[in-house]
Amino acid sequence: MIIRPYLPADKAACLEAFESNMPRFFAPDELADYAGWLDELAVRENNEITNGAEHYYVMEENGAITGCGGFSVNLQKQEAFMAWGFITNALHKKGLGKALFLYRLHKIREICPACTIILDTTQHSYPFFEKLGFHTVRITKDSYGPGLDRYDMMLRPGQ
Repeated sequence: MIIRPYLPADKAACLEAFESNMPRFFAPDELADYAGWLDELAVRENNEITNGAEHYYVMEENGAITGCGGFSVNLQKQEAFMAWGFITNALHKKGLGKALFLYRLHKIREICPACTIILDTTQHSYPFFEKLGFHTVRITKDSYGPGLDRYDMMLRPGQ
């Protein structure tokens, strides 16, 4: 298993992994949002305003993408935001999601040791993040779509 930076050629495999997690973890309308986000990723990564503050990775095993995930960092505010993290549904519960998440966490701490890390997820995934030290700061019912509640979570430095 390797974790490497996302390349535009990875888009189709990332979309396939995303779709494998619908509708339980992602609402169907989020697919277009994610596809558009990937299309704009290279522009945002090379933007002088973001100054390289956005990072996206793929997890690959035997040439196949098994997961994706990234983050952005705002050094002025000392905040990092997790972005579009997931593992292909058939590979859940094998430690891959944790490995990818801890990789991203390590990368954030290299860039910004004092950053508070912020993420949003659903009622189906929030226990995973609680086990990693995150705490819920807000719950919004049906935020992503019917039956998909949004859990806003954070991890402060040193937690």
